[in-house]
Formats: sequence, structure tokens, C-alpha cells
Amino acid sequence: MMVVRVAIVVALLGLVITLGLAFRRDPHDIRTGTVGKPAPAFTLQRLDGSGDVALADLSGKVVVVNFFASWCLPCTEENPALVRVYERYRSSNVVMLGVNYQESRENGLAYVRRMGMGWTTVADTDGRVALSYGVFGPPETFFIGPDGVIAGRHIGPIDEATLVTGIETLRTRAAR
Repeated sequence: MMVVRVAIVVALLGLVITLGLAFRRDPHDIRTGTVGKPAPAFTLQRLDGSGDVALADLSGKVVVVNFFASWCLPCTEENPALVRVYERYRSSNVVMLGVNYQESRENGLAYVRRMGMGWTTVADTDGRVALSYGVFGPPETFFIGPDGVIAGRHIGPIDEATLVTGIETLRTRAAR
């Protein structure tokens, strides 16, 4: 009986230590295999049904790809920052592209309208594009340079300062 109790205590202690070490890292800084590699190509239908958008058509521009969903509370929390940054860069060489993650087109479009998202939004209803980018779940934001290479990835809700820093870093590189 005593051996069983000791084994349980040791197992619980090991679990606590493992979880403690795992949660010390900031999830926004997770390095993935996608950063530094060409962005996976895709063509998706616009949420409003007005045609397709191909990532290849955005070549030569700074592209911010944001995976979102209407059922995602952190997506709602980050949206005001996305709106402000979109307004700031809308007439520049920066393109924002919202990818609606695994939900019906109707729910995604209702969310886009409710949240005032003026940038292009597309439907990834089966999650294939998200999978090709290694998305764990929304929200996730990718910064793609004019050369088509993923320069950065942000997991979780993004703030305005992080968006601007990511965009300006790519714009500065492109100007060289």
C-alpha cells in the first residue's frame, strides 16, 4: 500500500514539473518549420462569394494572413487591432487576408460584417490551408514577405504594435 502511495506522489510530482517547464515558454515565440520557408500556395473562395483569391496573385507585396473564426473569442479580442492596422496600410503595398477557419461561409461572413473587417476574407472550410501552414487553431497570424517567404508567425491574439512591427520589418527589407 505504501509503495502505491509513493508511486502516485512521484508520478504527480513528475507531471507538475513537466507542466511547469512547458508553460514557462511564451506560446507566441514557438518556432515552427514554416518560418523562413516559402508560404504554401493556395486559392480560396472569398467569403462573400465574389470569386477566388490566390496567394500567388499577391506576390511582390507584404501579406498578413490571419486565420480566424466567429466562434473564437481571442479572434474577437484581437479584431480592433487588425481593423486599425488595416486602415493604416490599406493604400500601401501591404495586403491583409483573413482566412476563415473551419466553419460555414454564412457564419464567417456574418462575423466579418459584424466586426467591420474591410480586408479580403476567404473560406478555408475544410481546414486544408490551415493545415499546410501548421495552424494549431485560431487566431494565428503569418507575415509573408514580397518574396513569398514566411518571415514571422504569431500564435494567439495579436496586438497592434506586433502587427506594425512585423509589417514595417518586411517593408524595410523590401525597400533595400
